[in-house]
Amino acid sequence: MSLLYHYTSQQGLLGIFASRSIWATNTQYLNDHTEFVHALTFASSVANYLFDSDYWHSFSLMLHKRLKELRGESVYVASFSEKPDLLSQWRGYCPGGSGYCIGLDQDLMAEYCEEKGFRLEKCLYRHDDQQAEVTGIITSSMLLFPSIPHTLEEFHGMKLEEQVDAMEVFHDRLSGDLKSQAEEALRVICDSLIEFAPRFKHEGFHEEAEWRIIVNEPEQEVLFRPGPSYAIPYIAMDLIKSKPQALAKIIVGPNPNQSRAKQSVEFLVRKYGYNPEIVLRSALPFNFW
Repeated sequence: MSLLYHYTSQQGLLGIFASRSIWATNTQYLNDHTEFVHALTFASSVANYLFDSDYWHSFSLMLHKRLKELRGESVYVASFSEKPDLLSQWRGYCPGGSGYCIGLDQDLMAEYCEEKGFRLEKCLYRHDDQQAEVTGIITSSMLLFPSIPHTLEEFHGMKLEEQVDAMEVFHDRLSGDLKSQAEEALRVICDSLIEFAPRFKHEGFHEEAEWRIIVNEPEQEVLFRPGPSYAIPYIAMDLIKSKPQALAKIIVGPNPNQSRAKQSVEFLVRKYGYNPEIVLRSALPFNFW
């Protein structure tokens, strides 16, 4: 059985059992809220590289305008790691002395996501992988965009004045009879980039080996929980309710009272019908970091 691990606080653990759900946070309110914006900025730089030619000027101009308007306000994500008992995860997501790592069956998670129309995706850390993904999205969808009624070779063979005339006529048509086709092509690109953006992670965090459940425009009710200085929007995904056997392991984090903490979680899981043997202790020594 392959597991993915969700690191959380004591409050988070109790909430997961009480609601039998995993929470997915709006991308605008993640710990690093710049991830989403950075991914779209990266897409703009790839577009510049791909379409550095007057022939693609209208497409490039309209794409950049759309990218600047994207906010991803309807995208929610829940994060998991391939690695259990990882010090950087305890530090990043769990209060000192009160953290838990929940191991979930990856196959059952994937099955749940397929049933719900969610996506379970591995994050991309390498620059080359990110570039290949963005390039594929833009170039494949670009074929839907209206093209100038001249091949690239013909266009480059024209005199400058002829090129300018051709571009002006084409640009006018993009505001007229070709507008709906152009808008549809840009919509496809932007929708794909919005779903890609939550997978974008800085290479410095590759140790996390993170996976994410990604939900775009959820049907679930948007709820709110207290944040450090603002309310955080999230949705509750009933993963544990729908797939109770997905919950396969709980690791009690580094803790000054680890024996008592482990015993209390054993009581908790027994109440919800689980074998207390799924509860383990972290192998890391406790400190306040």
